[in-house]
Amino acid sequence: MTETLEAIPAAGAERVPSLWRNRDYMILWTGETVSSLGTSMSLFAYPLIGYALTHSTSRAALAGAAFGLGGAVLRLPAGALVDRWNRKAVMLASEGVGALIYMSLAVAGLMGVLTLPHLVAAAFLTGAAGTFYGPAETAAIRTAVPAEQLPTAFSQNQARQHLASLLGPPIGGALFALARLLPFVFDAVTYTFSTLALTQLRTPLPAPTTSEPTSIRADVVEGMRFMLSRGFLRAVVAFAALANLAVSALFLVIALKLLQAGVAPAAIGAVEAIGAVAGICGSIIAPAVIRRMPTGVLTIAAGTLLFLAAVPMAFTNNVIVIGTLLGVALFATPAGNAAILSYLSATTPDRLQGRSLAALNFGATGLDWLGPVAGGALMAVFGGQAAMLGAAALLALSISPLLLSSEARTLPRPDRWAALIASITDAGTCVPAAPSR
Repeated sequence: MTETLEAIPAAGAERVPSLWRNRDYMILWTGETVSSLGTSMSLFAYPLIGYALTHSTSRAALAGAAFGLGGAVLRLPAGALVDRWNRKAVMLASEGVGALIYMSLAVAGLMGVLTLPHLVAAAFLTGAAGTFYGPAETAAIRTAVPAEQLPTAFSQNQARQHLASLLGPPIGGALFALARLLPFVFDAVTYTFSTLALTQLRTPLPAPTTSEPTSIRADVVEGMRFMLSRGFLRAVVAFAALANLAVSALFLVIALKLLQAGVAPAAIGAVEAIGAVAGICGSIIAPAVIRRMPTGVLTIAAGTLLFLAAVPMAFTNNVIVIGTLLGVALFATPAGNAAILSYLSATTPDRLQGRSLAALNFGATGLDWLGPVAGGALMAVFGGQAAMLGAAALLALSISPLLLSSEARTLPRPDRWAALIASITDAGTCVPAAPSR
């Protein structure tokens, strides 16, 4: 039985109202924008509070590591469970749990009983809760947003991430200077705001219908099989795994290299701020770029730009030059990411939305934790310049899966995806599709 999916119409089709007038999308976007800002502040505060509790740099990093570990451990089963449960209930539970966890940190701090194990456990649990929210929100957007507006919706979601990266650390630092626990108090408030906003959603977001009960393991395997059955997505996972590994190493090496050169920490922070501003600007123009460029070409171009910008960074310690190059590299990233997410969302049956996105994210981010380790080791042995060139070489290698994939090289613009969407069956397999006109 073939599941009917809504095709993205060609240019000239009947126009739909602006996303800014889509009440439910704006509830989702606003609530998670506020929540993401709070999370960015908490991630900034974790090592500072960890150090204040232990006076140990190694133990201070445990909470941040626990946050990432919580996401990695539960990402795949969370995606499968999202495809079994009401998506609105999943989002409410995820945000509500986050609010309670950060309230517990704030209360413990005010009572003077906050400990490192409490901090680490809270970080792990909030990281785990986030793995449920992401797939559920993506499925909700696919339901609440017309198919032709998916690229715009996911581009605006990219903008909120860059906005949180830009504003979170300085605001978190200012609150931490006033009182250590204030970033967590603020994050509890942001989670509560998001939870209350979600209660106002009107679009029905029921659990997808399934033919027969299956195990979580079978659901996870089905999601991975569906995602890997698409040539473009296979290439994207291989590309993203290597590129994210390289970028995570690159950010660490940039910071340490500039620090060794005597650059002030505030100036080093400005480099990341420039990158975040470029990401916001890229998010603004992303919908227009996605409409005009073939999706495969856009993905390859975004990866190539990362590599081309990384190479000259190795030969300078000038903050303005490095910040500008980083901005150039990140300018195209929102369009590339939004195009990939739009393709996945538009071409995936509703019952597979959660687990297919979880499988994509798991493959794309599974090596991230190795980046700082590899970057630090290369820098210790060969120096900062060599470590940055090594990261650039890995970025160059990351583009090869896209170039070697005929599906990636030839994937058309969103208005030509109709034939691809029509070729997807309820079982998650593909049949030959007629050429796009």
